[in-house]
Amino acid sequence: MKRWILFILIVCPILYFLAFGLTRNPRDLPSVMIGKKAPSFSLETMEGKKFTLESIAGTPLVVNFWATWCGPCFYEHPVLKKARDRYEKEGVKFLGVVYQDQKETVLQFLKEEGSPFLALLDPESKMAIDYGVGGVPETFFIDANGIIQEKFSGILTTEYINEQIERLTRK
Repeated sequence: MKRWILFILIVCPILYFLAFGLTRNPRDLPSVMIGKKAPSFSLETMEGKKFTLESIAGTPLVVNFWATWCGPCFYEHPVLKKARDRYEKEGVKFLGVVYQDQKETVLQFLKEEGSPFLALLDPESKMAIDYGVGGVPETFFIDANGIIQEKFSGILTTEYINEQIERLTRK
């Protein structure tokens, strides 16, 4: 009898926590980056030039982690282009960080589909690690002070991106 009670006291909590943990989407977890200074980075553009976060200090940013092999990234591509067309003249910059992809493939994709952002190569995923990226697409909204205001995992909608950019550009 004591063995059964001990068994129940040990196994039931383990099963509960396993079931609870395994049914949660890890991408839905809140980012610890919200409200913190965006990590600095130095990446190469598709043209082979060095690009740093410091080079655009004081500018609101939309930083999208994406890849050509990512189906959802393909579907949000037009949303990003539309947002760029609307907000770039207001000083908002759009950066697309290439996640675990090949430069040649990215160049071909951008040639065919157009580019909604300045594409940056992150070949060792260092920036993705620094930003806590768990997969693509993931998008960070960074204000002019360099503070991450929001992180979104999944396909962006026009309404959501407009709402977040409006928050970034409010004076």
